[in-house]
Amino acid sequence: MQRFLTPAKSVAIRSIYQKNRDRAPYSFANINLLGKCNVDCFFCLGKDIEELLSKHNQLRVHFREWKRFGEYLELCAKSNIKNIYITGQNTDSLLYEYLGELIDELQSIGFDVGLRTNGYLALKKAEAIRKCRKHVGYSIHSLDPATNNMIMKRRDIPDWRSIFDLTNECRVSIVVNRYNVYDIIDIIDFLKDFDSVKYIQLRRISTDTRMELLHEDIELFEWLHKSIDAMYPRTGEYYLAPRYDIYGKEVTIWRTVETSVNSMNYFTDGTVSNEYFVVEGYLKNRSRDGQ
Repeated sequence: MQRFLTPAKSVAIRSIYQKNRDRAPYSFANINLLGKCNVDCFFCLGKDIEELLSKHNQLRVHFREWKRFGEYLELCAKSNIKNIYITGQNTDSLLYEYLGELIDELQSIGFDVGLRTNGYLALKKAEAIRKCRKHVGYSIHSLDPATNNMIMKRRDIPDWRSIFDLTNECRVSIVVNRYNVYDIIDIIDFLKDFDSVKYIQLRRISTDTRMELLHEDIELFEWLHKSIDAMYPRTGEYYLAPRYDIYGKEVTIWRTVETSVNSMNYFTDGTVSNEYFVVEGYLKNRSRDGQ
């Protein structure tokens, strides 16, 4: 692995918690599934409001029974949103019992659908993955069983080679944290040989309620960004997120509070939010709806 810059005890970071409120026009929408996950990531955004979300589990509820779902799809259409991604707020998209049917329904009414998943069920749900007209986003946080266990509470690693072979196009997201920060370049080195991996996103941990707990991970993300900027050529940016060429792959540094991308969010308890910041939008609109 190439050497990084030596981290200081406290990295000087400009406005690391200030959210960019200057948003671009809506470019996509999310369906945020609620339920029990098959991993337990310590940084999971759902843990910001775990007490609220744990009351809901719609993984076996047919989407035609979701509250306000039709209203949400109409709102997306009126806002000229074409792309919808099925993801999980505190679970994984591939755990949803009616996933294939949901993809078919959404694409039959004019949306293009993609998925966000940790990949553990990818080989079993290959048919649903192949249905998607938009790319699938896989989260890979480690290739080492011990490190993976510290991050996700699972030692087993998905068979990524087979998964990439069955996937037409995908994005790989790596959440930078205290356990994997020194392994990031090695993970990119592994990914460079797969044509289906179109780009890689290094994500900063998101939190609205656990700043003190996750501050170390946020600082390490900023330190890694500084190191990458010194070592690899910058090739442009995407919604304010800088892009780099690392081993021939496009790598984006996704500082979640700074990006200008915009989205609408639906939560399967019936909460609808027109805000990119997921937890903030959920809390505002949940309160507004009197839930």
